[in-house]
Order: sequence, then C-alpha cells, then structure tokens
Amino acid sequence: MTDAFHPMRDDEADAVVALWERAGMTRPWNPPLADIAAIRANPASALLVAWSGDTLAATVAVEDGGHRAWVYYLCSAPELRGAGWGRAAMAAAEAWARARGHTKLQLLVRRSNATVRAFYDRLGYEESAVIVLQKWLDPERERAFREAPDAH
Repeated sequence: MTDAFHPMRDDEADAVVALWERAGMTRPWNPPLADIAAIRANPASALLVAWSGDTLAATVAVEDGGHRAWVYYLCSAPELRGAGWGRAAMAAAEAWARARGHTKLQLLVRRSNATVRAFYDRLGYEESAVIVLQKWLDPERERAFREAPDAH
C-alpha cells in the first residue's frame, strides 16, 4: 500500500478537497485549495495521495521543517477506514522524511480527538514535552478560527 502513494497531480485537487470535506478535515480558517496550493508551491513539502480503484483512499502532507519533518492532512476515506490506509499514509510520510535525512517526524492533533490520538499511539507516536504557541498573521483567518465552535 505504501507504494501506492504519489505526489498529488493537478487533476486530483478536486478529489482531495472532496475527501477532506467528507472526512471532516476542513476548517473555515484553512481553505483547502489555498492549503493545497501552499503545500505544492513549497519545494520542501509534498502532498501524497493514494487511490483504491476509483476511490481516493488517503492523503498525507509532509513538510521539511529543517531538522524535523511535519505531517498534516493525514486522511483516509471514511468508507475505507480500518483497511490500513491511514497506517500506509504514515508509512509513506515516514519514508519521505527518512529519504531527506530526518530523524524525527512531528504532527499536531487536537486534544479532544481521542480516536486519532489512539491511532497515533498504536503507531508509536507519543506526546511531546513542548507546547505549541501561535500568533495569527492573517486577521481574516484569525476571525474564522475564533468564530468556529471547534477552534480550541
């Protein structure tokens, strides 16, 4: 399954957005097409996708953060959950990071998302001893974040 992942092509953007929306990945402060464009414009990032027949099975975005790599937008098709696509997506992200010489892979999970936290626990990921700090640089996106019911 890991071999099924490839960098997203132009003609796959609509399917990626549709999958993220079906899976509840999108947020008002992160317009999906803008995020896809930013990931693809960054030469230190990749948006990897895999198909199962005619169904977009999974996505994962990876980014070279200097001495560590980051994972974003790990998502599997709801109708394919439990078939190993999430695990395969993380394996593809780990392979991407190793190929670039990284020794650590990091990601963000909302504290309230117990199901996803359990998934990463099973893969050997653990809570870091650091906190994440943020400062919004885009007032429109900050407003969307603050007005969203699941923002915090």
